[in-house]
Amino acid sequence: VIIASGGVGSLYEYNTNSRTVSADIHGICVEKGIELRDMEMMQFHPTVFVKTPFARKLLLTEALRGEGAWIVDKNGRRFLFDYDDRGELASRDIVSRAIFNHKRETGEDAYLDFSMFEQKWFHNRFPNITRTFEAIGYSFPKDRVPISPAFHYAVGGIKSDLDGCVEGIDGLYVIGEASSTGVHGANRLASNSLLEGVVFAKRATQHILGKEHKELKIPIFDKEYKNIVHQEKDRVYKHRLRKIMWEDMGIVRTRAGLLKAKNIIYDMKNREIGRLLELRLNTASAIVEAALKRKESLGTHYIEK
Repeated sequence: VIIASGGVGSLYEYNTNSRTVSADIHGICVEKGIELRDMEMMQFHPTVFVKTPFARKLLLTEALRGEGAWIVDKNGRRFLFDYDDRGELASRDIVSRAIFNHKRETGEDAYLDFSMFEQKWFHNRFPNITRTFEAIGYSFPKDRVPISPAFHYAVGGIKSDLDGCVEGIDGLYVIGEASSTGVHGANRLASNSLLEGVVFAKRATQHILGKEHKELKIPIFDKEYKNIVHQEKDRVYKHRLRKIMWEDMGIVRTRAGLLKAKNIIYDMKNREIGRLLELRLNTASAIVEAALKRKESLGTHYIEK
């Protein structure tokens, strides 16, 4: 069996993930005693357009800043240099915290500024971004876009080796963002997720093909769940979970906030809820518990004293 269920984006109010990334498989692992590793390491992308009604928010690629786009306040000031000498080219965690702090301290948006680009060049270099934002009323490169960090990638996940094998369970593999191989440390570099999606996926298939196999009977799953997907109030609880994860298990964390999140998650788990929400709450609980155990700031895990 190969787990390839993706990360945990649906747990967060603002995220760049597909709606199908539901965080339920991690919740099954919690129930079955399968080890999750580094679950406190959740990465946020700093430049995301979140003012859209859709669950999946619009990511503005780092290539824009690589080409010279600026992050500015409402007056056009490049405030990132107050936090890091690299400005827009600082790492994702630093840029995300800077934008978060700017919003918290001023109550105002940060913006991505493209005004230094020539129009024809910009449209040729970034055609998809141009088309997407023209459809919602922006004209590039003259218009600034309000941005916010959003959840982007789960660095932690189901513990595996470099062949995708899940420790202690023969025949169980995990690949992609669902896995935790340890190669990203505490802060993944852009595009390095290709390792799990391509390199370790290939290694997993090679490992499987190198083993002897025997025919097995498919077990009968006789446990019934009356409300597998949801109960009447699940939608309310789901939105509450996403908000608490964003506010207290987000870019900047405090011990008090994590304890509050832990208590709210525990309370929701003890209500009459559907199976899918139950599994999501298992995953959220594992993330918060991991964050509480790591007392120091490291990589994507930032604790404010």
